Amino acid sequence: MPGMTNRRTILATLFTCLVGLVTAPVAFGQGKTSENVVKTSVKESVAKDGKRLLLVNLEITNGWHLYANPAGNEDLDSVKTAITVPGEKAEVAYPKGKQVIDPLVGNYSTYEGKQKIEVRLPAGHTGPVKLVLTFQACDEKNCLQPAKVTLEVK
Repeated sequence: MPGMTNRRTILATLFTCLVGLVTAPVAFGQGKTSENVVKTSVKESVAKDGKRLLLVNLEITNGWHLYANPAGNEDLDSVKTAITVPGEKAEVAYPKGKQVIDPLVGNYSTYEGKQKIEVRLPAGHTGPVKLVLTFQACDEKNCLQPAKVTLEVK
């Protein structure tokens, strides 16, 4: 399927260029960033299986969305919501996204409103943990620059 790969590469490049053109005036002209429209927090708990459970809460401002994980469209994988835990073996469980039917870009999934992402660390894991959360906020007309937020649990 070489033709399909080329099409995806072209679409991904075009999308990245369009996002750059659209976000520059929004991010710099109005002062909004993805971090401004999404409140993030993390709470610690213990799962039933004894693993250390971290609940990452996202509060997405009304009218904005994030690309879900999975995004449901390979061309949007680079901007999907993701959590990494550097240096740790972590299991991340993302919520199901809302399906969007888009004849131009293709179908994809988004997060809106309040969302919770579960991060499980091995049983007995103690001490501080840093989580790196990446996401991109968009409304119906504009996308803001992607965000990289570090959350810490002590």
